[in-house]
Amino acid sequence: MFSRLTELFLKFPGIGPRQAKRFVYFLLRQSPAFTKSLIDEIEHLKKDYAQCSSCYRFFKNSGTQKICDICESSQRDSTTLLVVGNDIDFENIEKSGHFKGVYFILGNTLSVLEKEPEKKIRIKELLRNIEKRAKAELKEIVLAMSATQEGEYTADYLKEKLSPISKKYSIKISELGRGLSTGTELEYSDTDTIRNALERRIG
Repeated sequence: MFSRLTELFLKFPGIGPRQAKRFVYFLLRQSPAFTKSLIDEIEHLKKDYAQCSSCYRFFKNSGTQKICDICESSQRDSTTLLVVGNDIDFENIEKSGHFKGVYFILGNTLSVLEKEPEKKIRIKELLRNIEKRAKAELKEIVLAMSATQEGEYTADYLKEKLSPISKKYSIKISELGRGLSTGTELEYSDTDTIRNALERRIG
């Protein structure tokens, strides 16, 4: 049981073997009430949240809704699609209040040595999304990657894959401007940094 829990915690992003063991020891020290509460919350989380079938972000779902409120909203600028690596990056950009378009969540970023990138990120789903939007009114795709080696490599990969559809429909592909310092994760960027990066985007 101890080893199995440690292995499960190792699957969490950014968690190493020592941290994973600390989590297990932490749980051993807690009361049965705490453990039950944790289990209940995890179960409710899976029941109360759904993944948008359009942008792939997780959202609180009160029924059988398959599309999130942002993708459904007529108030959003559907001519601009912003592509981010994960839900936390989406949350930070949306919280800044400086982007009024729609989103797509890749689900991950790529390392330079990635052998099967199509299994690591939602590239096929992104292409389908763009093809569908392009036939309507999509004018610009913003690649909002972190200013890290993985983020830059992912952006380069996306530009290569999106080039044919961009030329076919005359869609502009841009990237965040260097309001972001090299090595900066979007997850930890403040509102002003995000605003500057969006306003000075390159493309």
